[in-house]
Amino acid sequence: MSSLERFPLRSGVSTVVRREQLTPRMLRLTLTAPDFGPDWPIRQPGEIITLLFIPQGEPIVLPVVGWRFPGGAPTQEWRNYTVRAHRPVPAEIDVDVLLHEPRGPACTWAAAAQVGDEVGYAGPRIDFAPEPDAGWTVLCGDETALPAIAAILETTPDGQPVQALVEVDGPTDEVPLALRDGQRLDWVHRSGEPAGATDVLAAALRRIELPEGVGQAWGAAESKIARDLREVLRDELGMPKSHARARGYWLRSGEWDLSE
Repeated sequence: MSSLERFPLRSGVSTVVRREQLTPRMLRLTLTAPDFGPDWPIRQPGEIITLLFIPQGEPIVLPVVGWRFPGGAPTQEWRNYTVRAHRPVPAEIDVDVLLHEPRGPACTWAAAAQVGDEVGYAGPRIDFAPEPDAGWTVLCGDETALPAIAAILETTPDGQPVQALVEVDGPTDEVPLALRDGQRLDWVHRSGEPAGATDVLAAALRRIELPEGVGQAWGAAESKIARDLREVLRDELGMPKSHARARGYWLRSGEWDLSE
């Protein structure tokens, strides 16, 4: 999203039309709203949508101008998620939610959400933007980045080399993805260690061999892990800052902190 564009581009109320358990800890919610039709302003894979999770029976209060709310509005619990897929017809988006512990408002709502439940939304906004001069791509992240990595893998040019590294706890957290020629996905297991508290992802990133020429890298993980990924990409693998980005999607403070 350009700095000249207001946020949110759209806001409204969507309805859950499907739920699918992808892994024991990853839940896919399919949402529908008139906004999600052919003119929904998605421009890049893995764009962010901000969802409003509320206790059942509480009113959904949307922003009226920019990110301002009407006077007297109750405390809002908004969280950012990836638009995993967009289907203009029949006006649907998929959002994959990681069910982690301890569960905050978003995780609690999503785990109990049923078909017909409503959730507020605002967005979308761009998170990953391909570099026009990049001939190859490196993707890296933990479970919170997996939906975006999957969306990016589906949209990179045919035949372009893509190396993806995704950290999960173990094999039961792996989500099957269809890869195309030139794409490689390696799962990195932390094997029972706390999320956001190991260096296994940064260590795996150090071991990859970058192709020749100009490339790009994008990643997302716990905030401190994301910092380590940036240092590996830029300082150790020699990628320019403009082409190597890693975002902090959440912050660990003893356990999962709901800032994704």
